[in-house]
Amino acid sequence: MPKQVRLRRGTTAQHTTFTGTDGEVTFDTTKKVLVVHDGVTAGGKPIDGYVKLDLGDPLVVQEIKSAVLISGADEDHVALSVTHPVFVNQLTAQVSCEVKRLMVQQEALPYAGSINLDFNGFGGKRIALTGNTSFTSGAFGFGKQMLVRIVCDTTLRTLVWPGAWKWVGAAAPANIAANKTGLLQLHCFGTSESDVVARWLVEP
Repeated sequence: MPKQVRLRRGTTAQHTTFTGTDGEVTFDTTKKVLVVHDGVTAGGKPIDGYVKLDLGDPLVVQEIKSAVLISGADEDHVALSVTHPVFVNQLTAQVSCEVKRLMVQQEALPYAGSINLDFNGFGGKRIALTGNTSFTSGAFGFGKQMLVRIVCDTTLRTLVWPGAWKWVGAAAPANIAANKTGLLQLHCFGTSESDVVARWLVEP
């Protein structure tokens, strides 16, 4: 019968008070991982939290809790290629950004007498008016943008806008005619309501 080699082992709690010799490897029975020692550090260094290149299941989620820097490739080759859709909370391109197809996520805002346009929400918004309304805005920030489609019902509806917005192309519309669709474009160039530049387009 072949011989078996077993490493020294102990729970995570036991490892915290144990200082192994330099180069020694033990087994953490709580985490089920190997622990490498340097002869100085109590508890050693558990070999866990690493990312496996192939788990065998593409739907298993692995979490990276540190910054990742990719320095490979060149002008003719991509440094990162992702096959399926990617969700990113915030993206900053330091040099340039090339996009083959850009789709802005949308949300439907329910009608109310006062509707808040939040720049931290989806970049596209849809509103179906069934009455008069006034708009407020918030979550301002440099470079934030928003597109809002406003569809009026069978009655002319009055519109009230934040007084600090700067309107270009035409003055702020006081109303939208019955059965018409309007498009509101908002661009934020700062951190306050007065930094919002607005443009209104409506079907003839």
